[in-house]
Amino acid sequence: MSYTVDDDEVAIILRPVAVDKNGDWTGDLNTGLVVGDSKKFKIEVISYLVHLATLMGTFLEMTQEDEDLYNEVEERRNENLAIDKREQKVYEEVEGTDGKVLRLTKYTKTFGNA
Repeated sequence: MSYTVDDDEVAIILRPVAVDKNGDWTGDLNTGLVVGDSKKFKIEVISYLVHLATLMGTFLEMTQEDEDLYNEVEERRNENLAIDKREQKVYEEVEGTDGKVLRLTKYTKTFGNA
């Protein structure tokens, strides 16, 4: 599956990079950015999106060094996605896609457009 970054979009890329002797991922990853052409918005807007994306990359690095930060953010993520003891399904796998395509459910909490 591929995705083409549209005009005025910034995408964060996470790529697993290292495996152990058994071929299992070690957790090491590379991060990258893909930036679409600036068409509708001024370059200052796209620059700010790049700023936010690089903050997110830095956040990933910091959570590897600070377990309390990681746990706090994971807890918030679980709240946002309604992951709790009632085990409400926040998404469903689309049949025939081997889990690569997900469908949001009525329990999915989203902010902004989703």
